[in-house]
Amino acid sequence: MMKTLARSVAVALIVFCISTTASMAQESQDQPTKYRLELVYIFESNVTEFIFVIGNSGFKSVASLKRFIAGLPPGTTLEWAPGCVRQGNEPLLSSEVEMKSFREFCEHRKIKFILIPSG
Repeated sequence: MMKTLARSVAVALIVFCISTTASMAQESQDQPTKYRLELVYIFESNVTEFIFVIGNSGFKSVASLKRFIAGLPPGTTLEWAPGCVRQGNEPLLSSEVEMKSFREFCEHRKIKFILIPSG
């Protein structure tokens, strides 16, 4: 009798663990991915260059950044906290028109773009 009860409890625990793990995996798949955008300054030449960075990927232009973003699934969050100190001529940050166009690009692709201006 005790063996049967112990077996029943063990089976119930296994079923519970499997269903909980499957539920957690589904929840993590349901949550949209969040990326952090950074702008890196390169001071190697007489003219400052800039590279956008997301994770381990770098982009030398807004166009190449947009190609990457276009491949992200809808619902993705892209967060950018560039800080308030500027060198001058930073892509997107130096032009209200470029920034507006970039926001519209993200919105059209259902990417949630969050700009935190003061970092």
